[in-house]
Order: sequence, then C-alpha cells, then structure tokens
Amino acid sequence: MPSVRPSVFNQRERADGGPFLLIEPSEEDDGLSIDVFFTDTPPDDRTGSYPKERLLNVTPSSLRIFPLNVRQGRDDYLTPKYGHLVSITVSRRVDRPYELPQSVEDVQAILEGLPDGFAKDFRFGLGLLWEYRAIPEAFAGQDKITLMIVHGGEEATLDPPFFILGVRRFHEIRKEINRISARYQRDAKRDKDHYAYHMLFHAADQQVFPRLKKTLRADALADATSGGRDRVELSKRDRRAAVGLVRSNLEALAQSDTDALLSLRGEIEQVTLQQLIGRFREMLAKDFPESRWQAFLMQNPFILSLAFAVPAMVVQGQAYAGGKRLSGRGGKVTDFLCASASTGNLAIVEIKKPATDLLGGAPYRGDDVFAASTELSGTVAQVLDQRMILQRELPNLKEQSERYDIHDYGTRCIIVAGVTPSDRARRKSLELLRNALVGVTLLTFDELLKRLEEIHAALSPSAESPTNGEAPF
Repeated sequence: MPSVRPSVFNQRERADGGPFLLIEPSEEDDGLSIDVFFTDTPPDDRTGSYPKERLLNVTPSSLRIFPLNVRQGRDDYLTPKYGHLVSITVSRRVDRPYELPQSVEDVQAILEGLPDGFAKDFRFGLGLLWEYRAIPEAFAGQDKITLMIVHGGEEATLDPPFFILGVRRFHEIRKEINRISARYQRDAKRDKDHYAYHMLFHAADQQVFPRLKKTLRADALADATSGGRDRVELSKRDRRAAVGLVRSNLEALAQSDTDALLSLRGEIEQVTLQQLIGRFREMLAKDFPESRWQAFLMQNPFILSLAFAVPAMVVQGQAYAGGKRLSGRGGKVTDFLCASASTGNLAIVEIKKPATDLLGGAPYRGDDVFAASTELSGTVAQVLDQRMILQRELPNLKEQSERYDIHDYGTRCIIVAGVTPSDRARRKSLELLRNALVGVTLLTFDELLKRLEEIHAALSPSAESPTNGEAPF
C-alpha cells in the first residue's frame, strides 16, 4: 500500500463546502496589498465576530504565508503552525510579479505556483508539506527568528528576525530529506523482514530455517557520521558494538586503511594511558592497603615494567620463591616475580604502601641527614632473603613449573614504597641511602607515576622533549 501524507489521508469533504477564504484589501498598504483570511464559519453564520485568521498577504513582489493550525476543537486552533516562525515569504519570480487576487480561484492559482515542497491546499493551513517538517522544526529553539524569506539563489543567512534561504538551497535540503526518508524506509523494511523470519520460521524449525546474518546497508556508518567527521555520543551497547565491528574488520582495515588504523591504535594507547594515570593519581590520594596496590599492579603490569631499564614482563604475582620447612611452613612469597623480556633474567619486586615511611622521624644526631626507617630496613632484608632462597631453589622451581625461559644471571631486587620527601634534607638522605644499596633498587610511587606521565607526553601529538627535571632513578 503506497504511503500518503497525513494531511491527504485526513482530508474530509465538508457538507457546507468549508473551510473558507476571505479576501480583503490590506490595511497596511493601500491598493497594493491583499490579505487572505482563513475561517471555518459558513457565510450564513457570520454574524458579529467569528473565528478567522490571516493566512496570506499578497503584494506584487512577495507572497507572505502565515501557516496555521486549522484543526477545529484543538487548543492551538488558528495559532501559528510553526511556533515562533510566524510566517514564510516567497519572493516573486524576476519575470512574473504576483497578481493581486480577487477570488478564491485567484488565490488557488497563486498557490499552485509555489515551489515544490510547499503545501498548496489552503484547507490544511499551508506552510511546507508534512514530509519536510524538519525544516520548520529546526527553527523551534530559535525564538528570535519569526520570518523565513525564500528567494532565488543558494543563500542561507541569519539576520534576526529574518532567516533568508535561497530557493536552490531549499530544494537541495528537500531532495536530501527525500533520499534520507527513502533510505530508511528500505532499512526499516529489511529489519522488519529479518525480524519476522526469525520470529516465525526460524523459531519453528531452526534446522530448515537457520539464523540469518544481519548486514548493514553499505555506507550506513559513513552516512550517520558524515564519513566519520562528526563526533557521535554512543551508548554503552553501541560502544561495545563499535569495538566488535573494528575487531571483525581488522584484516580489511589493515589492507585499505593502514595509516588510519595505526593512528587509531596510537590514539587508543594515549586515552588508555591517560585513564591509567588518572586512576593512579586517585589511588595515591587514598590510604589503600598493600593488597589493593598489588591487585592494581597485577591488572596493569605495564606500570611495573617501568621499574626496569630494559623491557620486562611479569612472570608471576605472589610467586613462591621456596624455603618451606619439613612442617610446610616458612615458604617465601614475593609480591611479583619479573623477568627481562630478552634474556629472562629474574627480578623480585616487593610492594609497600605510598604511606610507608622511608626515613626516620628525626635527623641523626641533630644533623640534616636521616637514617633509613625500620620499615625500609626490614623490607631490604626481606627481599635479599627472598633472592637468596630463590637462587638456591631456582633449578627445582623451573623444573616443576616447566619455565625454562627464566634464569638467574644476577637476580635484581626492586622495592616500590613511599613517596619522594618534600623537603630538601630528606630528599638528599633518601638519594644517599638508595644509591648505597647493593643489589636493591628503591623506587617511590610518585616516581612511577612520573614515568607514566612522561610516556603519555611523548605519545601526544604536540609532545615536546622534556628539557627540565631529572630521571627519577
């Protein structure tokens, strides 16, 4: 069944011949302007005042339309159809001025000459055809625009209270609206057919009627986003679907859009790193226990790799290093067991809290130097003991775990604890202490964060090489 406009579908012939037009000389311009009024009141009932409203104003140079709501019984009866946009003026053709109408037939002849896309039947209040309602609806939030002027050309000029629209641009808009409507009607039909098939035949017999794969119309995503140039806010489900679409088309993208795919990868890395930095900062501001930090670093092993001068990998979190007695007690467990990605050389990483005191509370003998705190001294002894036991039992551990790619070429010990002191004396003492440690590297949480930030800055398109500041270790 072909579709028809709501105005046509709702058309009803009235026994009294209405609605009616009243043609009167305009009070605004003597003899050179005619007003045409709309009313539903038959001639015999026009005693005293009765409902009527101006629908048209005609001059030799312009036709001004006042689109009206003409459904009787509604609260908006005989009010402007398009809200703040009270009227639409159509300029005359260069070679043909408008003739001032003297009869209803004259008015109908003028309306027939309106550009395509305009309503030409006064019984429905004039304005634009229902299919092109998007045009007047675009003015809904623009309360300063009360008159749209349509004339020759491709102009689109905002000059409150006027909006000047070239008729060629109007037709371009109208034709694109037609194309959009046709396109989505086809999409809707395809979706309906797809749904009906699955709810009927596939539901009845899945073997005979297998599930059909749904396909997107060619260029559907490009049309919806102006070729990807428009920024589109996606729902959570749409975001997941977008990731799935990219993943399922990786090979085709790699062949046809290599540069775009590499650029996307870089942007994803930047955004992911920025979020990771934000999460790190949030955690530093709170007093989380060691277990929370261990879980965070296990989820983001990339951060731990920053503690090494060469590429490294996490071999095992909460790794058993050996040392159990006959009773089964006394085993040593490291927070993280890492290894060099190229040589497999092992490293033990011990995690403490950012709130861990690295130095004693008072200066040593009143001088401006501070001794290592009990917590730091104990942690150093702890990792050295873990390393000794690991080196002793590594051959058995490798055999049992079938990890022949890890080795002891001089196992390193790394401690991540505390934050860098704020005053100069304590910073000096911390630097003196950790540079004196043999076989043990001490890093603070804020130094790891600083490395993350520097990597993010280096990946940013406008990144500049840092010229100030020192490497944290």
